[in-house]
Amino acid sequence: MKQFTVMLCLLSLAASMQAKDLDALVISHDESFTLQSPGSGVYRVRSIILVINENGLSQASPIIYTDSFRSLASFSGEIEALGRKVKFGKKDLQTVSISSGLADDSYVSVYEPSARYPFTISYEYSVNYKGGVITFPAFVPITEEKVELQKGSYILDLPAGTEIVSYASKAEAMPVREAKGRTIYEWKISDFQAIADEDLMPPSRELLPLVLAAPRSFYYAGTTGTQGDWKEYGLWLSGLQEGADVLPDAVVEELRALTKDCKTDFEKLRLLYGRLRETTRYVAIQLGIGKLKPIEAAEVARSGFGDCKALSNYLMAMLKAVDVPSYYYIIHTDRKDLLPGFTSAGQMNHAMLAVPLPEMQDTVFVECTNPSIPLGYRHADVAGHEIVLIKPDGGELVRVGSYPDSLSRREQRTEVQLFSTGNASLKHCRRLYLDFAENYISWNDLKQDTRERMLTSGFKLHPEGLTIDSVSDNFDGYASAGRGFCPEKTIEYSFSTRVYAHGDGTRLFVPMNPVAKGLSFQKRERVNDIVIPEGYASVDTVVVQIPLGYAVESLPEPVELDTPWATFSSSATEDDGCVTVVQAIRFKRFRAPKTSYPDFRDFARKVNRCYDSSFVLISRPLGN
Repeated sequence: MKQFTVMLCLLSLAASMQAKDLDALVISHDESFTLQSPGSGVYRVRSIILVINENGLSQASPIIYTDSFRSLASFSGEIEALGRKVKFGKKDLQTVSISSGLADDSYVSVYEPSARYPFTISYEYSVNYKGGVITFPAFVPITEEKVELQKGSYILDLPAGTEIVSYASKAEAMPVREAKGRTIYEWKISDFQAIADEDLMPPSRELLPLVLAAPRSFYYAGTTGTQGDWKEYGLWLSGLQEGADVLPDAVVEELRALTKDCKTDFEKLRLLYGRLRETTRYVAIQLGIGKLKPIEAAEVARSGFGDCKALSNYLMAMLKAVDVPSYYYIIHTDRKDLLPGFTSAGQMNHAMLAVPLPEMQDTVFVECTNPSIPLGYRHADVAGHEIVLIKPDGGELVRVGSYPDSLSRREQRTEVQLFSTGNASLKHCRRLYLDFAENYISWNDLKQDTRERMLTSGFKLHPEGLTIDSVSDNFDGYASAGRGFCPEKTIEYSFSTRVYAHGDGTRLFVPMNPVAKGLSFQKRERVNDIVIPEGYASVDTVVVQIPLGYAVESLPEPVELDTPWATFSSSATEDDGCVTVVQAIRFKRFRAPKTSYPDFRDFARKVNRCYDSSFVLISRPLGN
């Protein structure tokens, strides 16, 4: 009877969650980390989750990372569905290597629950740390939208007097406690409401509960350091790199011979960047001290492969060999702004190289894992980002320069030979600048079907017989343009379509812009702020040759829209046997409260009406 009552309660709770359009409910989620010594500790997790539907599975699937510093000590749990309970343990985990298979020992273990919905899963596990603790496990009790949390807690149990650096969002810090020679830090969360998944919403880091913490003074893989600020952390990281930039004498002589005729540091960089492209490949290996120390440059020269740290260090070593200074730097490619007041290795996910070029009055930020990226271009994962330069005297927090939004644009011109049957032959020219061009940097490596999908995505017609007529770019243009370099790509292609215009025997209804993709918007009430992180422009020109025996009966009126987030214009004119349509939209960087969404939705609807509208041609007897 008790089991039946519990089942009814769970079903009732699940029904109420479904009514709120939730995928899962985290009933409780508790984590703790006990630092036993500067180099060892125990991480414990306990969680109880009600899974409403299939979309809630990702929240209910524990993911456990292990490596040479972390080992799984215990794992167990239970699933309850329709009054039945099923236990599981370590033997039910799926464990796979997340290294390249070359020399790493990083693994991820996952348990994927399977039961009839709704069901409840409870699990707990512990992970032993040894060899060093440079950062404590991140506390992220919710990882998905449409998931609620009833209560959660995070406890750090540390030796007395241990100082930490920390950052918390949507979690309440409890008063620090001292007990039995220990210092206890604690954060709590209660009744956290689910966030809505919407377009143009703020980043999840801003919305979801999060606690990050690290010891200010740490022991890691036989080394000690401090991370009270980026200067301190950079000093430790710089120490790890000592001796890693030494190349064999034979390689040094080869590099000097290669660059002996270069007159500028940029010419040397260009040649060595080309050598990096030709002689190495990126492999996500994780070697060195705690996976933070790069593989020695001599080893990369021998093997020809490395991860972001190794390849950046290798190029730095090659430049050093020919007397060009450069700086290794660390960055988070998904976040422009680092968390304020929080210094930790966990904030970064990538390493690159900064090369000051006094003769260009510029600093080039080099992506060593993808040498096809044009030299001198600050790609989207770098431009405008805060980074930490690693120098001998410590880390230096700087921001990489960004580009004016006006440079990010796409221009399309479509020339349409329209026939009275409604079919058409089209010549299309696509000019791409900055971020738009970035998506086409690896064009030469793409298969034909992938290219065709890229060129026709969003079209409101069915292209046939697509032929690429010409491709050009300026990706080698930094030498002449310098700091003003903006990558461009131009692609011209032709195709036909059986249905371009629709007719009734007397008239042809011709689409204004079948190559434009409409704006998406939601009809339901807005929950989040509106965020447009980057500005950009898209300009479409469509020139339709009027078929013999037809004349213009009507053209849409011009449209001009001006809002705080974007401008839009649309016009159609007749001249010399053609109808020319010009439609342009320019978005601005923008953030507004959700109360502005009705105006945004109205703007999107007006723009889409213009994109989807038609002009009318009418049949005229020849000779009239």
